Amino acid sequence: MTLYELWLNSSTLVPELILAVTLCVVIVLDMFAPLARSRVVCGTLALVGTAWALYALLGYPHAAALRVPPGYPVAFQGMIVQDSLAHYFKLLFLIGGAATVLFSMRSRETAGYRQGEYYALLLGATLSACLLVASNNFIMFVLALETLSMCSYVLAGFIKHERRSAEAGLKYTLYGAVASGVMLFGISYLYGLTGTLDIGKTLEPFQLAVRQVVVVPIGVDPTYLPLLLSLLLLLVGIGFKMAMVPFQFWCPDVYQGAPTPVTAFLAVVSKAAGFGALLRVLLPLFTNPNPGLALLAGYLHLPLLFGILAVATMSFGNLAAIRQTDVKRLLAYSSIAHAGYILMGFTVYSAESLQAMLFYFFVYLFMNLGAFWVVIVLINRLGGAELKLWRGAALKAPFLFVLMFICLISLTGIPPTAGFIGKLLLFKVVLGAGISAMQNGAMNPAATAYIALAVIGVLNSAVSLFYYMKIAKAMVFDRAEDDAPLGVDAVDGVYALLFAGPTLALFFFFTPILRLIGM
Repeated sequence: MTLYELWLNSSTLVPELILAVTLCVVIVLDMFAPLARSRVVCGTLALVGTAWALYALLGYPHAAALRVPPGYPVAFQGMIVQDSLAHYFKLLFLIGGAATVLFSMRSRETAGYRQGEYYALLLGATLSACLLVASNNFIMFVLALETLSMCSYVLAGFIKHERRSAEAGLKYTLYGAVASGVMLFGISYLYGLTGTLDIGKTLEPFQLAVRQVVVVPIGVDPTYLPLLLSLLLLLVGIGFKMAMVPFQFWCPDVYQGAPTPVTAFLAVVSKAAGFGALLRVLLPLFTNPNPGLALLAGYLHLPLLFGILAVATMSFGNLAAIRQTDVKRLLAYSSIAHAGYILMGFTVYSAESLQAMLFYFFVYLFMNLGAFWVVIVLINRLGGAELKLWRGAALKAPFLFVLMFICLISLTGIPPTAGFIGKLLLFKVVLGAGISAMQNGAMNPAATAYIALAVIGVLNSAVSLFYYMKIAKAMVFDRAEDDAPLGVDAVDGVYALLFAGPTLALFFFFTPILRLIGM
């Protein structure tokens, strides 16, 4: 590759290059900054770099469709693509990364450490997530995913003198190592079946000719069994990042033990990166009009597979959250439940389903970051995330309670919040698939399954209201040991408005976001 070709390739990765340069500068600058100023210097530089990368991303021309049109910019011999799917997820990652930097600069949990490596790891994880969703080659896919994972492992165990943090880092590493090994085994199968590492061409050899066939009602056609096995093995590694049942066991312990800003990062950026990776692999099923691909999904029973995973994930997350008394652990199970809601979109292979999931990610970003910001402030003031410590907090800090209540009802999916719109679009897609599956007014198994899936989703949302309101009850109705105000300052209030504002505004003005993603 000539220098000119290298320049052309690199010009498509300006946000990633900015993050990489900022990462290096943070490490070098931390060596010369006094320990007392390390957080301010490194945190400010990390925030400026992330904001600069976001500015560069917003100035980059976007693709007109959620796929790579012929001739659209690709980098490094097709290993990196620049379609609107990649741009959209990069937007989420950079917003989430910037918010995590802001959280970290205000949290007391990481105080007393040299901050260079901490912010370098955050920048490295954000950079890896951006590369992951833009990967069009399994080599780049694995490198980005593993770099994201390794940064996350260290961040989870960053508070070395706390047993829970060290335990979180160890558990996260062990589970992640096993999941990565299984995923690599699946990728090797895919390469053996297709002869290519190009993600966009993975399903091409299996596209069926358009013909009237009957999908095998029980079991999988032996012709496609190796492909299904490969996809299942690949799903293990991706499902680990998504905290999807049955790969969710690490999630509660890691969320509870990690520093709270890191927990927010894992809940938003890392989880979205997992879903973005899965969408990158299955994108042709959503965007390619070739009927053979839809038929292939039926042969592999992918709608049934993801429907079962969605029900198991949302039900486990919601039911397990009911008995939790630690807010961080409760939000971990809530995160698992929301993974189940998003998985509902993978049962319907249409552009509308893809766009509903993308909108849900945008909503999920703000309502989760808002909730975790309140957790950080209250941990700073009260010393822990146990509900017994939060008794009467609403009277001590009414503004924080209002923000938390907005985020909680949005996570539940109650109007007038953006969470209601997000769930409404997902349920609409699933119900629409059930209605279209009806034949002559009679219910067939597919229609029954889709309608049952939507009903289960609504029932799970009702269950989630119980444990979300348990937090509100402790803050409002339980008696506090003292009535001393918490002393929320102006910066805390500004941060709160940054997340509560969009959570409310997107209920009334969600059309621009839908237009952004093509709905």
